[in-house]
Amino acid sequence: LRALLTLPSWLENGIGKGVYLSAYLVAIVTGNIAHTFSSLGYLSASSLSIGASGGILGLYGLMLASLMKMGNALAASSVLKQMIWLIGFGFLVPNVSNAGHIGGFIGGWLVGYLFGPGYMNAFSRDKGTGRYYVDRVDEDFRLVMGPGILPDYGRAIFPLKYLYMGIAAVMLSRPEMRMIPWAIWKGMTEPGTMSGIRSLIS
Repeated sequence: LRALLTLPSWLENGIGKGVYLSAYLVAIVTGNIAHTFSSLGYLSASSLSIGASGGILGLYGLMLASLMKMGNALAASSVLKQMIWLIGFGFLVPNVSNAGHIGGFIGGWLVGYLFGPGYMNAFSRDKGTGRYYVDRVDEDFRLVMGPGILPDYGRAIFPLKYLYMGIAAVMLSRPEMRMIPWAIWKGMTEPGTMSGIRSLIS
């Protein structure tokens, strides 16, 4: 979790706390799904995975999606290079889930691309009022966006609420998924009890 401190402040403050938290949570789920599929047939203590790296990589995916939508190709390529380095490092170090990292990264990227803000010319004029938009973003966010670009939270491909409406619809339509909120709470308050990992490693 210390890696969270190395992420730029604009990712949370500029993109928005709702999208930031959503990308982290979705990435944890997609990272675990990817790890599970990559480990089918190899269920053992060594194939189980614990950690927040999928969620953290999801925030890097969110950063990549945001930089792509801003048009900051140089910074976006830097994020991709970091991801490639991390995957290569995962092949050299045992007990690192590359599938979990990739799954988390993709999950965060999807949230950022589909539900993150769009961007427009910061000096353009509102056609309805005739007034010019005023640039009030913080300095870190301005540096990464570059001059003349302003986030427009109304230009997201989909409103963030659609993400949670979709999740709720899936959970209501499938009875076996209605226990997920309880399972998440149980896993947070009593780690290891849901997966049986305690019995495998004891």
